Amino acid sequence: MRRLRVLVCILTVISIITATLLWFRSIKMNEKPTIRCSVEGDIEVKSNASDSELLKFVSATDSHDGDITEKIVVERKNYFITKGVTSINYAVCDSDNNVAKIEKHVKFTDYRSPVFTLKNDFITYVRTNTDLNGIVGAKDVYDGDISDRVKVISSNHSNTYAGEYDVNCKVTNSFGDTSEITFKAIVVDDNPDVKKVKLNSYIIYTKTGEEPDFSANILSHNGNNPNNIRINTSEFDPDTPGVYSVYYEIGELTRGRVIVVVEEA
Repeated sequence: MRRLRVLVCILTVISIITATLLWFRSIKMNEKPTIRCSVEGDIEVKSNASDSELLKFVSATDSHDGDITEKIVVERKNYFITKGVTSINYAVCDSDNNVAKIEKHVKFTDYRSPVFTLKNDFITYVRTNTDLNGIVGAKDVYDGDISDRVKVISSNHSNTYAGEYDVNCKVTNSFGDTSEITFKAIVVDDNPDVKKVKLNSYIIYTKTGEEPDFSANILSHNGNNPNNIRINTSEFDPDTPGVYSVYYEIGELTRGRVIVVVEEA
């Protein structure tokens, strides 16, 4: 009988120890991993930084799995908090499917808002169908080519009569930053003898106090005598932010135009 009591006591102790160990193991298995960031303030990277570059700033450990840094992912990038500063969510999952997350602010050190592009000088002829969306494009330091997101918000453009018509366009990148521009679309009477000057760029962005080399912007004279081309900058003010037109003229005829966007330095 005494041996039986001893055996029962031993089995009871083993049961208690086993239950305790299983309890501690269940707690350990249900414990979330820990993610740490090596940067206290904002993470600073360039706009084209990849997820792998962003992952260099974080590490993760788990009480059961140990170091699980390689399992961290960039879960989401959010709209800008302020221009050029976003918040991103890091997430990690351990072998027991426990998930941990942290949010960090990321500053793009070289960020600028989306800029517009033009496929031609936006000088068209009467009775010529013009696809405004086909001419206006946009590019972004993060998203790249976002021409498909350009929206012509308003325009009184007409191909019936010669004249100048306002065109207002907007574009928004994936961080919610919107750029807007309003410029003149020029419609002229058809003149088959006019040969346009071809330009490297039909829209130029510059800062206040700077004046681009408009002569260097000529890609091809297209049969025109270069000595006869006059660059008309009468509407251009390099010291005041705004949208301006600079014309390439021969005599009284406009042979080309570049839109100049002057931004605050």
